[in-house]
Amino acid sequence: MIKITQEDIQYAESLLLPKGKTFNEERRNIITCLETKDIKACPGSGKTTTLLAKLAIISKKLPLIHNSGVCVLTHTNVAINEIKTKLGVHGSKLFSYPNNCSTIQSFVNQYLAIPAYINLYEKRPVRIDDEIYNETILKEYYSTVPRRIRFGVEKRDLDIIYKMRFSLENGDLINGIYGNLIYKNKETDTYKSLLQLKLKMLRLGVLCYDDAYFLANIYLKRYPQIKKVFSKRFSYVFIDEMQDTMKHQNDLLTKLFDESVVLQRIGDQNQSIYDNHNADGAWNIKEDSLSISDSKRFSQSIANIVKNICVAPQELEGNPNIKNIKPTLIVFNREEIDRVIPCFGDMIIRNGLHKEEKTIFKAIGWVTNTHPQHNTLLDYWKNFNRGIKQRIDFNHLNSYLTSISTEDINQKGAALYKQSIIRGILKALRLVGERDEQSRFFTEKTLLDFLEREHKETYEELLSKLAKWCLSIQNGKDVFKEVKEFIELNLKEVFNWSSTSELVEFFDMESEKQEISTPLNHNTYTYKEMATNVNIELDSIHGVKGETHTATLYLETFYYKYDVARILNYFKGIHEPTNQKRTLQNLKMAYVGLTRPTHLLCVAVHQETITGHEEDLKKAGWNIEYVTKSSG
Repeated sequence: MIKITQEDIQYAESLLLPKGKTFNEERRNIITCLETKDIKACPGSGKTTTLLAKLAIISKKLPLIHNSGVCVLTHTNVAINEIKTKLGVHGSKLFSYPNNCSTIQSFVNQYLAIPAYINLYEKRPVRIDDEIYNETILKEYYSTVPRRIRFGVEKRDLDIIYKMRFSLENGDLINGIYGNLIYKNKETDTYKSLLQLKLKMLRLGVLCYDDAYFLANIYLKRYPQIKKVFSKRFSYVFIDEMQDTMKHQNDLLTKLFDESVVLQRIGDQNQSIYDNHNADGAWNIKEDSLSISDSKRFSQSIANIVKNICVAPQELEGNPNIKNIKPTLIVFNREEIDRVIPCFGDMIIRNGLHKEEKTIFKAIGWVTNTHPQHNTLLDYWKNFNRGIKQRIDFNHLNSYLTSISTEDINQKGAALYKQSIIRGILKALRLVGERDEQSRFFTEKTLLDFLEREHKETYEELLSKLAKWCLSIQNGKDVFKEVKEFIELNLKEVFNWSSTSELVEFFDMESEKQEISTPLNHNTYTYKEMATNVNIELDSIHGVKGETHTATLYLETFYYKYDVARILNYFKGIHEPTNQKRTLQNLKMAYVGLTRPTHLLCVAVHQETITGHEEDLKKAGWNIEYVTKSSG
């Protein structure tokens, strides 16, 4: 067992904190703790930095006794890249044997699903990827499912074929990983036919992400001794953003490690908005948990308000270096709803927030689709487009070769062009049925590695052309013919195709107009006052999770009931324990939305929501401002 000393903490501080800054007692207690614990962290607490400090120290002490390793699991590759970037060479050992630093999905794929598949089929799966799975199952559906069966499926909903999953309990065919049987009677021809389709996909080795958990569970049932192997392999397991862990992921991880493993789960249970199947969340925090209670993100006035608008209250300390602006309820009648966002813009200017550095102003809501009688985010600004989302898979080549918005380039970088072009080339290879040496569909890496190794001239030509094509698209030029020719000539020669007939429809330019990639963020309202412009971006609450804003406007929307009205007592500082599923869900959504801003928090509420409650809300710390006809 290793020990973390004060000298170790000083080393981590010099590595990760600005000069002269130190970790406080709460964070030091977490860094030095090397026993199984849950760690609760409030929004903007810098929990990732605290975890990185511990990892940097442990990395310095590797290898561990008996050459066991450290396992770090999170949910996104962005988080993994952050660990790599911030620790650099000081954490490089965490990414090599016997250690593991990856997403939960990658971990399950590598250590359980792929070995399980090899054990069952004596070959590796072709790909574990939702996009390619959906593309392939549609083809197999039309080629293998009888027409009379297809007629019934399509009359009901063709999307069912994309949602079909194996039950983790018994292997039945269900609707989604937590769903019911896709057809109540398993003896019907339709159920049997779709089950055969799903089994064929399994035999083909083209798997969706959820299939990995199905295979992993089979593997563990067949070889229960695996638990001992994993418990010996990893002495320490750290799970970041634990609140985002789904029930089936948590259940699987629980089966993998015994009590000899130090397991630390880190996150904020109040922000678990993804596992709607389980309103209480998949994370049951133990009573002896550790906490980080001070936020570096927002002011004390915001901390005082939001600490009770959550599932599990905790003490929150705001950042004393951020000026206190009283959180404001913007009250409106339905006929004045279009004046709410301008009122928010006016408040931003009144408080001088437009003069802050690197400002981000957002208006967010829970419900973004239309409702015939009640207000949703769409009613606050008619130009909001809820479909704004960058697609990455298209049916036609030209859709991969379109210009990308300036906002997206600023946010994600010019590499977006290269990624999109290569995705188009990879799609063409899949349509022709081309695979790599392991009989798997090519990825960007395996294709480039293959060309560099076996066809150096084509590899160098592709790199040269990619640079040229990216610049051309950026400048509004059409590169469709050039990319098409590269596929038809260069790749045809590389792979020795007799024809490219499978690509005729893919090269069709007439049918691709509806699938052009749209910008990731162009839902921007511009508020103008004299010579000052304030850009306010509209988004869903899910869309802003993890973000930090200068000012945030939370828009009351209707989900079986108006969401602020449902939890109004919590806005008044009265926390009421509840087991009501919609109230729990509502509290989590509100907490995520209300904890985004650093300086100014506003909430748009209908007049009828707060009538009669105004004095209680003022006592709780809210400022109340009414929309007037002159607003905006």
